[in-house]
Amino acid sequence: MATITREQLNRINTMCSNGWKFDLDLFLSHNEKTLMKHIQIDAEHYLRYKLEFNHDKQIVLHITKFYHKPQTQYATTHGMGKCKVLVESPAKRKDIKKLILLTEDLTDEQLLDINKNTPVSTGHGLIVQSEDF
Repeated sequence: MATITREQLNRINTMCSNGWKFDLDLFLSHNEKTLMKHIQIDAEHYLRYKLEFNHDKQIVLHITKFYHKPQTQYATTHGMGKCKVLVESPAKRKDIKKLILLTEDLTDEQLLDINKNTPVSTGHGLIVQSEDF
């Protein structure tokens, strides 16, 4: 089972730039070290950006659009979202510091531009394709 101290979590979040935060829930449930950020689109929709390593140890940005109905606790999403490889060359190991360094360049404007220019993942017929967003 994955564990992290409050001090370690705070240190990681302090090192991140532009509002990026460590995804504590994913780490505790799957032992995956990723960073995430939310950008509100309107009163009921937001985009969740996840900075992570893929199976080839490349750094990727995964984008998902969520609908959060007012006065409810949970948000919902449909489909696979979007995925963009940010660093093509595979890393020797999955190091959170490499993700933290990328947060310096990933401002809200940059993220919205990446979202606009990245096509929706197809799912290859196995998973429902998201609407374009």
